Amino acid sequence: MTHTYLKTFRIILALIFLLPIFFIPGGLLSLAAAKSIVLMLGVVIASIVFIWETWKAGKIDLPWHPTVLVVVLLPVIYFLSALLSTPVSLSLFGYNFEVGTFGFILLVSALLLIVSIVMTDEYRVLKSIMALFISLSIVVLLAVIKVTSGYPVWGIFFTKTSNLIGNWTDLAAIMGLLSVLSALAIGMLPMAKSLRIVSYVVFTLSLVLTAILNFSSVFVFTLIASVLLFIYFSKMDMALSDHAGGVKSKRNLILPIILGVVSLVMIINPSISASRGRLGDVLSGSFGVNNTDIRPSFSATLSISKAVLSRGTVFGSGPNTFSRDWLVHKPAEVNATPFWGSSFTFGSGFIPTQIASTGLVGTLLWFSLLVFILWIGIKAMANLPELRGPRFALVATFIGMLYLWTAGFMYAPSIVVLALTFVVTGLFISSARGLLPTRSIVFTRDSATGLASSFLLFAALIGSVALGYVGVKKTVSVFYFQKASTLAAQEDISLVAVEQAINKAIVFAPADVYYTALSRLYFAGAQQAASATTGTDEEKQQAFQTAISSSISTARAAVSLNPSGYENWLTLGSVYAALVPKPLEVVGAYENAQFAYSQAANTNPSSPETPLLMAQLEMNKGDLAVARNYARQAILLKEDYADAYVLLARIEVQDKNLPGAIASTEVLSTLNPDNPGIHFELGLLKSSNQDLEGAVLSFSKALELLPGYANAKYYLGLTLEQLGRKDEALVHFEELLATNPDNAEIKEAIERLSK
Repeated sequence: MTHTYLKTFRIILALIFLLPIFFIPGGLLSLAAAKSIVLMLGVVIASIVFIWETWKAGKIDLPWHPTVLVVVLLPVIYFLSALLSTPVSLSLFGYNFEVGTFGFILLVSALLLIVSIVMTDEYRVLKSIMALFISLSIVVLLAVIKVTSGYPVWGIFFTKTSNLIGNWTDLAAIMGLLSVLSALAIGMLPMAKSLRIVSYVVFTLSLVLTAILNFSSVFVFTLIASVLLFIYFSKMDMALSDHAGGVKSKRNLILPIILGVVSLVMIINPSISASRGRLGDVLSGSFGVNNTDIRPSFSATLSISKAVLSRGTVFGSGPNTFSRDWLVHKPAEVNATPFWGSSFTFGSGFIPTQIASTGLVGTLLWFSLLVFILWIGIKAMANLPELRGPRFALVATFIGMLYLWTAGFMYAPSIVVLALTFVVTGLFISSARGLLPTRSIVFTRDSATGLASSFLLFAALIGSVALGYVGVKKTVSVFYFQKASTLAAQEDISLVAVEQAINKAIVFAPADVYYTALSRLYFAGAQQAASATTGTDEEKQQAFQTAISSSISTARAAVSLNPSGYENWLTLGSVYAALVPKPLEVVGAYENAQFAYSQAANTNPSSPETPLLMAQLEMNKGDLAVARNYARQAILLKEDYADAYVLLARIEVQDKNLPGAIASTEVLSTLNPDNPGIHFELGLLKSSNQDLEGAVLSFSKALELLPGYANAKYYLGLTLEQLGRKDEALVHFEELLATNPDNAEIKEAIERLSK
């Protein structure tokens, strides 16, 4: 074992072990934020120590291959793309180094390079694989506890699929990877009996959990991996000498065959019965696992990318901006689904999403990276070493790398899975170092080299410290904002306490979502001041004006930070819209609300929400004709938009157009057939329009859905009385009297009907 970069190796080893299992108990920090900070600190500390050890050694040995150049260029292209996007801050570091931001790509690219340089022999690679295997085994243990019991753990893991990795799709991907690595290790490595038993248990549990989680894409990954394992054990492993510790090939094939058969069956997902559904649903349902993977299709993702690239930009719309691209360019048919209001941060997968985010240049780099590492892999598989250790390291990292990059193409992994993708790729490059040329750069070779290397190392050191500083500030900011959200959900918590927490978040790292939340908080304070029963009129008016002014200023701050944010414009518009109707009627409020809503419509042109808000604005202003047009525009965008029919009915009632109001409410009752309130409102409208028989049907439907609906029963009795059906009406009023014995109106109706 070499002693170069020993400290850096230990830090990387600790990071590999901690990243899958690290969390903060008690929910003080979300799991994603906890993973982000451990990744950021791990890479920053490793980078600083790596720079120091490199300077101390006076040289650096680099794998000399185009793959390394592509990895170096990736953060450069992301940085240029971020500078050309709006807002720049969202693309550079996001709210907390989200996957896809420049900051995240910089971290994982640096991690890949450091791993490929530091892991100088198979011993370090094997230690890293072992650390990863142990860490993932801990993950599977907690996952088994969660899926079988469902009990909360450490105040953070509440649902059955809550886990140390992220959401259930990430857990499924990791379980599939663990089953693949287990099968490979059992087949290739000689083990003590106890360790072999543990490996079989890990394989079984991970494979069973993968089936229970029922994420269809994972079975594609595991099927590909099982085929590779089968080919390896049936063909390539035959050349392994007895001296290298080979195991009988027939036994080696058992686990890959089991893995392949299970994967194929789950991909086919046969129907068990008409009542129970398909196999995957039966397995997940048996353990109460609710797994819905909602994301844009591959074709929809490509259509978004095509629309973005058609604007002529070679750097795309910017890192971490797919959610904005989705709102602007999403297919019209999405409005017919329950996810019409969803804003997806990724498309069908991480790699396809980067087409829109980084443009042609970024896409070319990603394609080049995948082609280069695949080419190295093919070359490595054709030149496998005979010794057991290097052979296992090379095969394990190659198959693991293919598995994880396939996952990155077919879905959007979390920070853990994607970071591990770069780690395993770095380990693979290290394992293949014997097949790759190495370039040694000696700093003392000449003065020019020494000066350049000193400058680059010093710049890298300053950059690492600065990156760590930014990361810590953003994490502290996320902590305070999460604290504010927790306080807001509690009863008897003053708005002041929530406000203070949000302001602290803004102090550490200003973000549009923080200002938007603060604006809504101030608006709630204005509503409290307007409805307060204590204090003088002057005091209440002053409190209202202060709160509403603060709400407007913070909403404007959100828009200023992120002018492409749909929610930011909606928030600003809603504050101004509240100042339009009487008795407030603030001068300029209507124009400002109209402008804010129009800007929101530009950022999300196919949403029916903005024309509906415009309709409400015009209705408050008193222009019913324009309000009606906007409501109909919302319905054109989404034919089953219930809120639009509700507003249209209100507009028609206010315009004394009862037939129009009835028509809108009838459509609404069709869209919501199980809502008794809608049928009751329809009954009132029909009664006002002298359609008494229709009113009876609507009131009766409301009572059928909600037998204890007192208002529906009362008005049904009145309508039956108008129709001359006094006996039926009397029955309803007598039933009402039993639950409302002191109601004078009911008693009067009974007396009237009893004559």
